[in-house]
Amino acid sequence: MSLEQRLTEEMKDAMRARDELKLSVIRMLRGQILLEKKKGTGVTDVPDDVVIALVRGHVKRLKETIEQSTNVGRADLADQAKKELAIAQVYLPAEIGDAELMAIVKDALAQTGVTDAKGMGGVMKIVMEKVKGQTDGRRVQEFIKRALAPPA
Repeated sequence: MSLEQRLTEEMKDAMRARDELKLSVIRMLRGQILLEKKKGTGVTDVPDDVVIALVRGHVKRLKETIEQSTNVGRADLADQAKKELAIAQVYLPAEIGDAELMAIVKDALAQTGVTDAKGMGGVMKIVMEKVKGQTDGRRVQEFIKRALAPPA
């Protein structure tokens, strides 16, 4: 079963259970999938990697909402976004571990021969291709900076 089909089935389950929060989150995700379908001509099924990218984008926006709401003292909005975040993260693959990510970063650094921050873009491209859907770019960037930093 594709991720898109899973979302459809879980949306039906949420309707039956009258789980308004879960239903709202799934409808938001399915709306983004429908927009993606409209972009491509004649596309009937959106591949899982595209759906994962859409979910990851939604998760990123929710994290930003939590941060901004907390900064302005709106705990109610932050709590709502945290609940939505917990639901949306269910549809993402497991996050890659720190040790595994660092190994991939070091391999990419060795492959490209980059020793300073100037060549970071090329390393980012290689690492992001290998960890597609398993972590976000901000985390990869932090690991690359850590790997490039001189040992203390």
